[in-house]
Amino acid sequence: MTGCAGVFGSKPPVVAAVAPGLTSREQEIADRKEQLLQQLATCESGSWGPSERPIYGGRRAYHGRFQFTLRTFITYTRKRDGTELTTKEAAADVQDYDKAASLAWYMIYDLQEPWHWPLCSRKLGIPAQVNLIKQL
Repeated sequence: MTGCAGVFGSKPPVVAAVAPGLTSREQEIADRKEQLLQQLATCESGSWGPSERPIYGGRRAYHGRFQFTLRTFITYTRKRDGTELTTKEAAADVQDYDKAASLAWYMIYDLQEPWHWPLCSRKLGIPAQVNLIKQL
């Protein structure tokens, strides 16, 4: 047993779990959904992705790239996963592109409620685009 003491005293190696990859069809659907969210964010605020400064519209009634009201952000976050946000937390989270995009994804693709963005939804034809994505 000479030389084995180090082996028994050490921890097993950490192995990262690898999620199974998406099929090409699943990847195409995910890419199209993401592109549609980017188009929506661009339509609502002029660009998509993170911003160094907070984004406001409608005399500060709308927040972030997706121009959520704080009430809508709080209500739909609670509806999605039960998280109760304070107004202060919502004001911070709505400015986080990834968090806001995740909620917009839920509202558009899971709840099928693109009407929260009436002008850009109509301009981009979001209901028709969502139907096309469903057909893939």
